[in-house]
Amino acid sequence: MARKICLGGTFNLIHDGHLALLKKAFESGDEIYIGLTTDKMASRSRKVPLQDYETRLQNLNNILDQIAQDKRSFVFPLEDPMGRAANGNFEAIVVSQETIRGAENINNARARNGLKPLEIIIIDMVLALDGRPISSSRILRGQIDRIGTSKQ
Repeated sequence: MARKICLGGTFNLIHDGHLALLKKAFESGDEIYIGLTTDKMASRSRKVPLQDYETRLQNLNNILDQIAQDKRSFVFPLEDPMGRAANGNFEAIVVSQETIRGAENINNARARNGLKPLEIIIIDMVLALDGRPISSSRILRGQIDRIGTSKQ
C-alpha cells in the first residue's frame, strides 16, 4: 500500500528551502499530495509581489518532473490553512520548523473528525549564507538569490 504524504505552500519563487521540503516528502512517501495556495489565500499574508496561481503551478510541476523519479505527485488548490490534510487519507505531513504549529492544528482538526493524526515530518530551515532562512520574500527584496547567496 502506498504511503501518502501531504504538504502545502505558496511556492511563489521556488528556492532551496522548497526543494528541501519537496525532496523530504518524496523520500518519505510513495504518493505526494501538494496543496498550492490559491491567489486569494496567498495574497492575504504576502507583502511582496505574488506570481499568479497558474505560473506557480507550472513552476512547481516543472520541479516535480525533475525530482519525482518513479513516485506519483498530485497538486491541488489550497484555499484554507488546513486544506485536505484535515480530513484526507494521508499518513504524514512534511513541514518546515516555522510551520510546525500549522501541522499541529491540522492534527487537532483530524482528532475532532475522528481521524488518526498525521506523522509530522519536520525539515530544518534552509539557511542562506548570512545564517538567516531562505525565503521568497528575501529573494524578491533582492537580499539573496534562490540558493541563499547574498546579493548586497
